[in-house]
Amino acid sequence: MATPATVDVAPVEPARSTSWRFLVLLCGFVVLVRATYVPRPLRNDEGGYLLIARQWHTGGEFMYGDYFVDRPPLLMLIYKVASLTEWDQAIRVLAIPFVLVSVLAGWRAGTLLAGPAGGRWAAVVAAGIMCSPGLAAEQADGELFGAALVMAALALGLSAWHADSRRSQLRWAAAAGVVAAAAPLIKQSLLEGLLLLAGLVVLGYRSHGAARRRAVGLGAASLLGALIPCALLVLWLAAAQIPPGDAWHDLVASRGVAFDAIWSTSPDDSLRRAGQLLVLGTVTGLLPVVVTWLLTARRSPGRTSVGARLITPLLVFGIVGIASGGAYWPPYLLQLAPAAVLAAGAMAPSLTVPGAWMRGFSRMVAGAAIVGALASGVVHATVPSVWSSQRIGEWLAGSKAAGDTGFVVYGLPSVLEAADMPSPYPHVWSAAMRTLDPEQHRLRATLAGPAAPAWIVQINGFDAWGIDDGSKLRDLVSRRYRVVAEICGYRVWLRQDVTREPAAPPRC
Repeated sequence: MATPATVDVAPVEPARSTSWRFLVLLCGFVVLVRATYVPRPLRNDEGGYLLIARQWHTGGEFMYGDYFVDRPPLLMLIYKVASLTEWDQAIRVLAIPFVLVSVLAGWRAGTLLAGPAGGRWAAVVAAGIMCSPGLAAEQADGELFGAALVMAALALGLSAWHADSRRSQLRWAAAAGVVAAAAPLIKQSLLEGLLLLAGLVVLGYRSHGAARRRAVGLGAASLLGALIPCALLVLWLAAAQIPPGDAWHDLVASRGVAFDAIWSTSPDDSLRRAGQLLVLGTVTGLLPVVVTWLLTARRSPGRTSVGARLITPLLVFGIVGIASGGAYWPPYLLQLAPAAVLAAGAMAPSLTVPGAWMRGFSRMVAGAAIVGALASGVVHATVPSVWSSQRIGEWLAGSKAAGDTGFVVYGLPSVLEAADMPSPYPHVWSAAMRTLDPEQHRLRATLAGPAAPAWIVQINGFDAWGIDDGSKLRDLVSRRYRVVAEICGYRVWLRQDVTREPAAPPRC
């Protein structure tokens, strides 16, 4: 006979005025912190997505036009909205409400799991993680937008489980399904919202009576909600005349090929970045929260609630998702943020137990998070490379003529975005080039052909990752281009048959 699952009863929520004061102060702090990120230069992915969003059109060679990118359409739609203004930093402004959603959803989920203390702890952890430069959360990247939707889906799913009426439950569940299905349309691996809903249904159905009826209603309503983003995706593919098989290849299958390409050509770089992830996750307090939950979940008050029982599977799934990414950039860690916020909220009662060893450990974690956030913020503000792509792009913008195009060796499309300069080569990220043009046949044909770019910015060596077999690319560039400047330590080449008046070198 199946063991009945605990039917959760929503904890008594704090006084409305106290909760609102806390949330207003916390959200105000978040807005102030995020506002300091707005004027800073766009990073690599941000600039690349904005470059692609500005030229997004149907009928091109790839899903979004003339450039290849393996990111889902909802993320590109967000960037398309930002591209409607000429102000590049608009995308950073759009990120602010997403972070606020994470904080409010964290508070709601934590309150449902462990009462007022759980809500406060969860909200603070959500604010810290989603504002931490150490996790690259200052960027308006897919991981940040997607993690916000996952956090909202978790809060909506738990609200549906704790709803006090059938009508409320169905509404919460349908909304949870919509948001949970929208998250992987921003970042493919962000399936935690759907997993939580599935877990609630399974655990509830294994019970009897009210819990089983609750699970059936939640499952039906959340499934209907999840079908809405899927239907919109199908309609868009049909309207844009994109075969579903091509979309699957670009968004899913190509990720596996890219993983193989990254590990076959630069395993040492991947291992080094994986080590950096461990360090960054530790000093920012994210991994200590995760480890603390995994070690103490069995002793945490309320651990038998249905919501709390699903935290560990969500964390494990997030770890697997990060490991399968291959490149291990800092934003990858944001996949753990929603489940870590739930863990922080669920552990809150343990922090008030007299003599609990977790109180001392939690202070250590909080101290490490504060020190790590401050240290990462200082590094982020002072490292020169943060400004390099912006400075190079601005110099190109001041040196180019109308109609000039460019190519960056290899990757760093933020340079082209800052220069407002298109590229005749469709692979503006190095991973895409190494995956889809590994022999560089198309790249060499582009540089040797009539549509060759006027400018080449050499961020990496031509034979990075051993990709320039026989120095074919280097010899081609040496024959057809000449070095005209060195900006921020990087060579800039100009085509031999082109004459331009270079701008004054910027201060890097």
